[in-house]
Amino acid sequence: MALFDFMKPKWSAVKMTDEDRARQFWLARRRTSYTAWKRCRDAYAVYVDLIERQCKEEPVGQMGPAALARERAGIERLIAQGVLPSNALNGFERSYQTEWTSSTYANALRGVALYDKGLALLKQGDRSVFQHNSRGFLEDAYHHADHEYQMYVMGGRNGGDGMVYYGKYVPAIKAALEWASQEAGFSAGGLQAKMANMSAAVIWEDTREVYDSTEKRKKRLLGCSDRWKRETSHLKELPLVPQPQEDVVVRTGEPCPVFGIYEAQVKDGLMVYMCAGAEAYRYGEPRWYPGGGQPITWRLIWEDKRYLDGTIPAEEADYFPGTLMPPDFSHLIGEELENDWRPDQLIVLHTGEPASYTGRWAARDDLGGRVFWRKGDPLPMNKGQPTDWVYSGV
Repeated sequence: MALFDFMKPKWSAVKMTDEDRARQFWLARRRTSYTAWKRCRDAYAVYVDLIERQCKEEPVGQMGPAALARERAGIERLIAQGVLPSNALNGFERSYQTEWTSSTYANALRGVALYDKGLALLKQGDRSVFQHNSRGFLEDAYHHADHEYQMYVMGGRNGGDGMVYYGKYVPAIKAALEWASQEAGFSAGGLQAKMANMSAAVIWEDTREVYDSTEKRKKRLLGCSDRWKRETSHLKELPLVPQPQEDVVVRTGEPCPVFGIYEAQVKDGLMVYMCAGAEAYRYGEPRWYPGGGQPITWRLIWEDKRYLDGTIPAEEADYFPGTLMPPDFSHLIGEELENDWRPDQLIVLHTGEPASYTGRWAARDDLGGRVFWRKGDPLPMNKGQPTDWVYSGV
């Protein structure tokens, strides 16, 4: 041992087991893999196919007839009461139309092109696609796909009721984007932070109960160990965490020497993937926040040298338990969206019960579990388990 080695910051276990450490190492490799990013691309492409069909088959989308009739009746009532002028219905139908042009489709398709460009370079071992610069094609693809989600599912960057787009494919478009977001995500992982002085996005967490003031009940949130077990439950064997031959360390704020997985040298410190040249993260609460946590030492656990020979490692065949198969969204085509639900209403239904509205449903005990579901169809399982679903609008 070199002089003063005993004074160096070191990782140590308090609650984390060797199995936990192996699981998180495997997950960090999967998140930054070609296979995981290809999965993001393929899920997003399902939405693009529906946008193409909307643009070609119905260039001018119209609000559904039942909803349009309700809007007309409401305006006629206000005209009769003298609240609105007699010409208030002039151009009425045009106010509830959406134009779906070739540029709409081209913009959606650009996301696929960015994914494809990034994947082609990654398959050659070029990890600059993760970086926040002009070569960061996978970062650009993620932001492009997320923008489409915000516009068509959330109603814009500032939120909305989702009824700003009209067309027979709109319900299927929303459902496809929600499915893509849940099933694969628009970013697998590994992207360089856009801001300086950021704290890492992860710290050790125990499984715990939190109180939901809206629903006035406790919710169980899975901690690191339980979450990693669920995400790796299909694995027959866990890989060993490598023991580095050299002691490569980097302090918060210093540029990382290589692309790879680094481990926080603190008690129960977690692993993160960092890009070569990017400044090493801070660590602790608040996470993923400029100036959050505190400066620490990171140790390189594994340098990423995948794909330099242009091949995909055989282990990636087992990264996901099944083939990515999109649901059949055809039953949502032409479905009329209703928006007579109010945000102060709490509508909770269990797996197997028919949905009372067409729209977004959130799993009650899973902050990330969401689906876009059709009225009357039995609500699904969430990650293989029955759950309560809470309606959250269209």
